[in-house]
Amino acid sequence: MKRIILFVGLICCVGATYARDAIRVLDVGVMGLASHDLFQWNGKTQQNVENGRLDLSTIFDYQDGERILQGGNPKNISNAPVYTITQTLVSFYNAKKQSLLLSGHFSEDQAHSIARKETVKFFIGMIKESYPRFTGKEFPTNASNGSVTNEEQAVMRALHDVLPGTIEVVRGFDNQPFSVTDYKYAMTFLSFAELSQPIKMYDGKYDPAYLNVLVPGRDGLQKVNLKEKDQTFIETQTDYKLEQMLAELKRYGRQQNNQQFPLSLIEATSFGYHLQALFAKGLCKYNTDGTSNEWMLDTVACY
Repeated sequence: MKRIILFVGLICCVGATYARDAIRVLDVGVMGLASHDLFQWNGKTQQNVENGRLDLSTIFDYQDGERILQGGNPKNISNAPVYTITQTLVSFYNAKKQSLLLSGHFSEDQAHSIARKETVKFFIGMIKESYPRFTGKEFPTNASNGSVTNEEQAVMRALHDVLPGTIEVVRGFDNQPFSVTDYKYAMTFLSFAELSQPIKMYDGKYDPAYLNVLVPGRDGLQKVNLKEKDQTFIETQTDYKLEQMLAELKRYGRQQNNQQFPLSLIEATSFGYHLQALFAKGLCKYNTDGTSNEWMLDTVACY
């Protein structure tokens, strides 16, 4: 419950200003988890195996719901910002569910259903706060039917430009550097102050920490160059070139830092419009096969 209160406090304290509001560690976690919920690329089948909806299937449906309390897909515990957001949502869900069960008026299935819907609503509220800081534009108010495209995935990958390699953690009276890419500390729950700290604006470069990430695997630790992985996907699955995308992000970031450019990332780059399309699809209350998605908000029209 303490984690939920901490995060709700943060949501209440951040304003809905756009364009030049600094990107925060919080936003890395929220947008990272959102991307996991919208798509997961299967390199063998060359397909997106997620459903393209912001229904938290990455937590609740992974392995038929057997890993909800652990955060679902292991990708959701890959770094401290994403882990913190994931566990905040899990705690929110669990508190809602237990409260319903303790009332004696709901079955296990009913309590789960109500709690998941409430958690999805809470998650979308988080995204509505983070999306404007990431893009300089309001979160979409209308939903759009359709499947996530490779171009939309490519643009989210290019935004890895903004990921910080190091943040500060506050422990006691000391501020200490904290490596976001160190797998040994991926499951670190960040505090209000740590989530609130601003990170660098887009600068057209991946932080050096992401060019040599150690990732645990079945055969031990493996070295991963995130930029190379992103470049391979972008340049084999779309007509975009990563270096050109990074050059546009650098120009946009410089203009934002100098407060000389009122346009959003959506409008100021040749590829930003894909972000608006991606998140509009994420809001849709229908699945791509036309069936109703029971977890999505009924209040948002989808065409």
